[in-house]
Amino acid sequence: MNLFNGIADSIGRGINLMLDQEIRIGVTGLSRGGKTALITSLVNMISSFGDVGTIERLPRFSAYESKKISYGGVARPRDLRVKAFPYQQAYADLTSEPPVWPEPTSGISEIRLELRYKNDDFLSLSDTKHLYIDIWDYPGEWLMDLMLLKMDYEEFSDQIKKRVSAIQNVTGAGEWVKAGACLKGDGPVNENDLHQVVSLYTSWLKECKKQGFAMIVPGRFVLPGDLEGAPILEFVPWVWDKPEVHKSDSLYETLKERYHAYREKVVKKFYNNCFSRLDRQIILIDCLKALMGGRETFMDINDTFDVLLENFSYGSSNLLSRLFSPKIDKVIFAATKADTITIDQHENLLNLLRSMVKQASARVRADGSNCEFMILSAIRASRCLYAEHEGRQVQVLATDYPEEPAFFPGSVPAKWSREGMEFFQQYFRMKDFRPPKLNFGDPVPHINIDALLNYLLKDKL
Repeated sequence: MNLFNGIADSIGRGINLMLDQEIRIGVTGLSRGGKTALITSLVNMISSFGDVGTIERLPRFSAYESKKISYGGVARPRDLRVKAFPYQQAYADLTSEPPVWPEPTSGISEIRLELRYKNDDFLSLSDTKHLYIDIWDYPGEWLMDLMLLKMDYEEFSDQIKKRVSAIQNVTGAGEWVKAGACLKGDGPVNENDLHQVVSLYTSWLKECKKQGFAMIVPGRFVLPGDLEGAPILEFVPWVWDKPEVHKSDSLYETLKERYHAYREKVVKKFYNNCFSRLDRQIILIDCLKALMGGRETFMDINDTFDVLLENFSYGSSNLLSRLFSPKIDKVIFAATKADTITIDQHENLLNLLRSMVKQASARVRADGSNCEFMILSAIRASRCLYAEHEGRQVQVLATDYPEEPAFFPGSVPAKWSREGMEFFQQYFRMKDFRPPKLNFGDPVPHINIDALLNYLLKDKL
């Protein structure tokens, strides 16, 4: 029965792809980048399609009216073996009293959405067409592992050795490097000694993450999921002098073997499940967090996306490529948390985003994909008002909580420079908002989610 269901599912997917009735959207973002919030907001908006008053909330989704969309909602899962994205729980969290932010992702989940709209094909027997949208969610900590797909153990070790040197002024790696220096690479494996070094290396990765760095590898070390305690995670990069002679059962060869097992059995599986068959991609970047972290953090996040995008297949799409070798034909680079700055700073944030991903976006375009830039707030937690600040009228931010006074966050530089970053860090107030107050049934407030949908879906409707 499982084999029959699998064959039937594959045939159904093939038919949908041939008729251009299925689209797979990848939400690519680092840890705490806003993936879960964005998917929650997208599901909430699409689930309101067909309701009275929806069109007024979608001024930039022109296809909603022109294509006469009559329904939107959650469809039957594509893969019954994959955990469903917990939208109902996420929305319940937002509408609780007091409201709380949805829980961050701890594993892979999927949600399939369905749109129904008017069929303009006079030869068709049906007056309704369907578009199915598949979205995967996953821990951002696991995303960085994609860079390992093109690295052998020696290259991985060299990469970490360079990073230890590059960021030692911000977060030192002395403990695990010192402990690991006592390991005998050409000798037998002592699991207790190795485990101690792995634990110290993991603590260093967690400290790097706390400091705002993006290149945290292997990602499962800080969020192991169902691999916690598994031997496949018991390895470290070799940043010491490489042993000249080592037997097949030596420590060095064991570390090498475990690394390659991790890359083949964990990272490739993750890539195949979540990224190998994408049609469209949303790349979420927290530009403000990058600025607040300092020069090393900013450059680290900037370089990270250049490395990551090498693992995706970009280019124009046609019927054959959609069936056998999918390519990402549209990409959105999105600066998140636009609700933490005032409206008059939105243009600066957009320009900052463009300057950050200039090299990455050029590569995407060179491969033949369409590329767009956007600022977003998936769940808007503030509103912009005018108030007097230091003797002049300025835009300020207010929340749904009367006990929280409106405040002036400051200005955002339009591009990165050392002077601009130092000014930003000194005068900008980065505030973590509480969720907006919503009643059950209220739409999730946002910034630019309708424009995002228009870019992603208009040509498919």
